Amino acid sequence: MNKLVKTWLHKSASDWRKILYNIVLVILLPVVALYLLWRLVVQGKSRAGLAQRLGILPGSVSKLKEADGHIIWVHAVSVGEVAAAEPILQQLRLAEPTGQIVLSTTTPTGRKMAEKLDIDVEALIYFPFDFPGITERVLRTIAPDLIILMEAELWPNLLAAAGARNIPTAVLNGRISDTAFPKNRLFRPLFAWTLSNVDLVCAQSQKDADRFIALGAAAQRVKASGNSKFDENFPHIPPEEQAKWRQDLGLSQEAPVLLAGSTHPGEDEQILNAFDQLHSSHPNLELIIAPRHPERGDEVEKLVSEHGYATYRRSRVLAELDEGKDIDLSSTTQVRVVILDTIGELNHIFSVATLVFMGGSLVPRGGHNILQPLAQGKPVIFGPHMHNFQDITDLALDQQAAIQVENGSELVEVTDRLLSSQSEREFYQTKGRSLLQKQSGASQRMVSELALLLAER
Repeated sequence: MNKLVKTWLHKSASDWRKILYNIVLVILLPVVALYLLWRLVVQGKSRAGLAQRLGILPGSVSKLKEADGHIIWVHAVSVGEVAAAEPILQQLRLAEPTGQIVLSTTTPTGRKMAEKLDIDVEALIYFPFDFPGITERVLRTIAPDLIILMEAELWPNLLAAAGARNIPTAVLNGRISDTAFPKNRLFRPLFAWTLSNVDLVCAQSQKDADRFIALGAAAQRVKASGNSKFDENFPHIPPEEQAKWRQDLGLSQEAPVLLAGSTHPGEDEQILNAFDQLHSSHPNLELIIAPRHPERGDEVEKLVSEHGYATYRRSRVLAELDEGKDIDLSSTTQVRVVILDTIGELNHIFSVATLVFMGGSLVPRGGHNILQPLAQGKPVIFGPHMHNFQDITDLALDQQAAIQVENGSELVEVTDRLLSSQSEREFYQTKGRSLLQKQSGASQRMVSELALLLAER
């Protein structure tokens, strides 16, 4: 009798949270619909994959049920999560050679990254809206044996529907940032209900693991497994390929290069101000700006022009080359700034940099992944706002593998010092590669846990 009462109480608690969550969704539905309509009509965005977001998947997805092996659905919201998922997917292929893998993304840039990386999956789809009916339809179509959500993706209706169907679910590379945790605690009942439908959490660090438990995850289901981003297949760029990249981008073969990667509004101005000052003491210094969102290319080009520099727009040059036009990349008397407004090239172009500044960190966006430039042996500088990558940031600072600055003035000071000291640049090169080597292996640990989860089913 006691057990029945406890079960009823648990189900009732779950039910009221589910009802409340969906009431809120219904209340917000007109606002969401208007916003979506505005993006579709005014901005011309959100058209890609709209049918899939509404739960209408290609017929080829439903046919995966006819094949042998487990069907595994992996969701990676955007570019960073796709990069984190890649080494896990490779380990999954080894553990489940007959597995049928469906990869979903939320953003078009995430999808483009998956296509660019040529990730080995049976289906690539857009993630559905987390509305009742839509989630059930998608689960019927895919019929997954396992659902994997990357990093911080917790979708209550999807997880509840999976739990009702006895489909095991896992959060891999789980993280809860310093900024998000206090806000999440305000909605602990919702998170506790959502996490009650998660069978495994592989967190990036013990701090992340403790936070998942504090939000309601069962302690026995939570593991501190490390960060799969340390297992990424970082490209090896030989000297001749680096020289080719410099030639293609119109850069001098000998000049030092400052690369500002994944920048956001409010940072490009600070980078250009720093470049103005650095150029007086390092007259041959060249600059590459890679905006986080390539569609900001026009905006960045306008800023570069206001500072009096000529521009090289990577997207424009590629388009002209496709049209068969001859491009003159010879040096000019005017200083030229490269705007890298493309998807999937930054990992390789890090190799031509002398120094790298990682964006999203001088403005409160939470930073971006610093491991890719570290793998290319580049000294990496970032600003004070790195809460989305706190574990990696803490490890890098503790191992003296990167440098944190507080503002644009400090960025100028540190960059000037590093440009003037080859021995200091070599120090950070050694420390960065050592950090990557020490922290590898998380993907294999996570897939071992997934194998146990599938075996239990």
